Formats: sequence, structure tokens, C-alpha cells
Amino acid sequence: MRLLDYTLRFAVVAYLIGALALYLMQDRLLLPAVPDAADLRTVTHAGDDIDVWNAHGVYAGYVVTPTEQEPRGTFVLYHGNEESAETKLPLADVFVRAGYRVVIVEYPGHSKRRGERTMKAALVASRDALSAALSQWHGPVYLVGESLGAGMASQVVKGNEPVIAGVVLITPWDSLANVAAEKYPIFPVPWMLHDIFDSVAAVSRYDGPLVIVGAQQDALIPVAHARRFAGEHDHARLMLLPTAGHDDWIGAMTPQDWRRILQWLKAG
Repeated sequence: MRLLDYTLRFAVVAYLIGALALYLMQDRLLLPAVPDAADLRTVTHAGDDIDVWNAHGVYAGYVVTPTEQEPRGTFVLYHGNEESAETKLPLADVFVRAGYRVVIVEYPGHSKRRGERTMKAALVASRDALSAALSQWHGPVYLVGESLGAGMASQVVKGNEPVIAGVVLITPWDSLANVAAEKYPIFPVPWMLHDIFDSVAAVSRYDGPLVIVGAQQDALIPVAHARRFAGEHDHARLMLLPTAGHDDWIGAMTPQDWRRILQWLKAG
């Protein structure tokens, strides 16, 4: 009986320590450090003009502009975790080739941007990016986010519905709480998160074009989350990539897929 008592006490203590660690370290888990990458201004890229971008006087990422025409509008792009603004030129190029300016947003504590590497700081920066883009340029403004960036883009929509021309969410969660609960089923995750990042609720009042791209082989954020998200929104367009995973989805996209997305956004 004494051995059983000690075992139970040890299990309880271990559980509480694990729960405390998850609570205190969630920003580090969600926003791990990223490796250094080359400044995008050093990249030779035909058809693109690449420069650093400041939002309200603070370095906030890059702006990529088509060199052969006046931009038709602006896409604000939010990257995922374990990434930086320097890694998103291939995705930005899709919209630059369609004639749009693309702002690649950097989060505080990532790459060259100073600040705390926290979800709260990332969300504030994401909202500021939309505000800065609207004040800096005329024309329609679209949001595009991948993975964690899809969560950021969704939260930016909330309260800004009238000024956003369209939204593309790639490999998104429906809520961070749902994904975390799958990863850590023994813990009461919804009560432990600083913010549950409910994307479905965040875009519930948005009636503009909404495109959701899901990767059917996604092991990090299973495609069921994208399906559920689309199912909860009356006019969301869902594109599923049968052979794609979380990190290789862009290689599964065809020119026809991108044209369809631009058509759904009414940005073709």
C-alpha cells in the first residue's frame, strides 16, 4: 500500500509539473527559434522589386512589388512557425505574378525583427501590418496565411471585415485549442492556453471571399481541421490537396489551382 501511495503521489506531481511546463512554455513551443536566412534583397528574382518594409516606423518584413506593372492591390502574407519572412518568397511570387504587391509580415523575435517571441506579440504585429498596409497603399487588400499564419490572418479579420477584399487560409486550424488537445490529450489544454485562437469564430462575421486549402496528408494539423473550418462558414471555398503534407503543400499546387483561388477571391 505504501508503494502504491508513493507511486500515485509521484504520478500526480509529474502530471502537475508537465501541466505547468506546458503553460509556461507554450510560446516557445508554438514559436520556436528560426535559423538565419539570407536577406531577400540579395535574391536575384526577375520581375520582382524586393525591399524591406516598415510598419508604423518599425521593421516589419519585406514588400515585393511587380516591376512590369502598377500593382492591382496588396496581399498581406503571414508565415507559419519555424519560418521567417525570408522563407516566403515562393508563396509571395504567386500573387506578384498575378499583378499584386505582397507584404511578407515578420513577427517580433523572428529573424531581423526585434521584440518578444510570443503569440501575443505576433498577433499585435499581424494586426498592425494590416493597418499599415491600408494607410500606405490604395486598392484592395487581401490576407493570406499558412499554418500558424492562417491563425494570425483569421484573428486579423475580426473587427476589420469591411476593409478586407479576400482571405486565403492554408493548412489552418479551426482553433488552436482543438489541435493542442489532440497533441496533449491528458491535459485540459483549452484552459491552459493563453489564447485558444478560435479561427472559426474570428471569421464568423466575414462575408467576403474566403478560401481554405487543406493538405490531406497533413500530420501536424490534420485536414479534418480545414474541413471543419470550411463547414462552419457559409460560403467558404475548400480546396483539398490529396498528396500534400503540411510542409510540402506548395509543391502540390498547380497553376490551375492558383488560378481557381484567384477567381474565388475575385482577384484574377
